[in-house]
Amino acid sequence: MELRHLRHLMAIVEHGSFSRAADAVHLTQSALSRSIQALEAEVGAPVVERQRGDVAPTAIGQLLLDHARRLDIATRDLERDIALTQGLELGELRIGVGPYGGSALVGPPMGQLNRAHPGLRIKTVLAPWQELPERARARDVDLIVLEPSQVAQMEDFTVRPLHEHPMVAVCRPQHPLTQGPAPSATQVFSYPLVGPSLTPAQATLLHSVLPAASRSPSPKRGLLAVECDLSGMLKDVLRHSDAVSLMPDFMVAAEVASGQLVCLPGIDLGVHVRFACAWLSARTLSPAAQRFMALLETHDQALVAHSQATP
Repeated sequence: MELRHLRHLMAIVEHGSFSRAADAVHLTQSALSRSIQALEAEVGAPVVERQRGDVAPTAIGQLLLDHARRLDIATRDLERDIALTQGLELGELRIGVGPYGGSALVGPPMGQLNRAHPGLRIKTVLAPWQELPERARARDVDLIVLEPSQVAQMEDFTVRPLHEHPMVAVCRPQHPLTQGPAPSATQVFSYPLVGPSLTPAQATLLHSVLPAASRSPSPKRGLLAVECDLSGMLKDVLRHSDAVSLMPDFMVAAEVASGQLVCLPGIDLGVHVRFACAWLSARTLSPAAQRFMALLETHDQALVAHSQATP
């Protein structure tokens, strides 16, 4: 029984059709059908059946799937361990990051790693923070960069926190709040608040520090007028509205320097954010992953030092 046939079965069940699965595994539909026929000949029974246009596994197909998923993970681990022996020059590093703060933090260390080791293949997987732990468990990535509370209670992960960064209030330069004396926190948060999807811990913290008049009367409604995990899109919202946002200072440094956005002075709610590297405790960190984390920690420390030196 060949692993590729089992992987083809996994693809068909995952995508729910032969045509979509064929696209995903880069085969023609007829070639994929022949692969499943070969698997059925091997086990002597059908492994999938069509139900109202969908494809579902038979009882023996489900049995094969359960084993195939474990075999697939074991094979990926073996391939990765072999790659570890190739070191920094010929190996591969896969990093999972969220589309908000994490993606804004990892670019410079990735560039430094590429410059020092151009033979190393670096791949990033951009996903909502809610999905990143599962991407690591599925072996899609070697390590993930996210806010530490998102994995703190997960016993199968090792977490290495980075430094705290202050959150600053940001808006467009022509915002009404920039036209007079320094505004109060109550004035700032009388305008719509926009930001990324919040973890429960972040939502609780933000709710506790906002002026009472700025809190939503309905907890179900949430704190954010616009919720968006893409940092670039969120900055566009700020540039084209009277909304305000709380962001890590390093995330908006370039836009503030170019005059596209401004940080409102005197608004210090005492809110900080920090990120962390996390990985499955059962997996050995590759030399590439260790080197990337060292570069990330150095970059993170430099951002903190710059923030402290900036009035």
